[in-house]
Amino acid sequence: MFGALYVIILILTWILSALFAISGVGAANTLIPIYYSFGIPFSIAAAAGLLLNVFSLSSATANNAKHNFIIWKIGVIFLIPAVIMAPVGAMVGVHTPRKYLLIIFVIFLSYTLFNLIRGRKSDRKNAVLTGINGAITGIFIGALAGFLGGLLGVGGGMIILPVLTFMETDYKKIAGTSAFIALFSSASGFMSYLAILRGVNYILWIIVLVGGVAGGLTGSLMMHRFDSRKVRLLIIVIILFVTLKTAYTVALSFR
Repeated sequence: MFGALYVIILILTWILSALFAISGVGAANTLIPIYYSFGIPFSIAAAAGLLLNVFSLSSATANNAKHNFIIWKIGVIFLIPAVIMAPVGAMVGVHTPRKYLLIIFVIFLSYTLFNLIRGRKSDRKNAVLTGINGAITGIFIGALAGFLGGLLGVGGGMIILPVLTFMETDYKKIAGTSAFIALFSSASGFMSYLAILRGVNYILWIIVLVGGVAGGLTGSLMMHRFDSRKVRLLIIVIILFVTLKTAYTVALSFR
């Protein structure tokens, strides 16, 4: 029975990692509740999800860097505070009422969807991160993404990605930069879980590792074959899916 379960987990991890790698966010936000539904404790599932992000997004980031799909300046501004705050989020996550944070997250994602669907003018490109005020904004958002990513076990990609849509018009670069940031934020959060977890299922982690690497490579190769409009459409679909799933989770928490 466990053999069949691991095969199912491997296939789901591969497919969803590939799809999410194209959009640059990692599949942890979707796979964690799936792992949990299979009877895996939430903390172990969250750690497995972050580990998945590390390996799927590392292979995707390597390919994105080769094709110049990473905006390094913006990525580093977000990356440093995200890496610092991810362990803080992981450590306080057990004691935090998540439903209120998720409500804010749903509102933020809904506003992002509105702007993505409506479209925007290209002359706003990179306007958010100009000057000292822009750098402070980037540091604050990066810290918030790292904290919430560690808190919820999702790596912060779904928080960074919507912000990048207000700074860049090339959706391949948006996805590539988001994947780069989420990679290191996920690694930081995973190391925190590793330090506090007991009874780790290493077989599960190996399955997740294999599926994550395969999915990351598959997704990055698929993205390079898509034009920017198709990547934008996939980003919209991914954000819509996560928004609805998160809203459903919030609704259940108030019952």
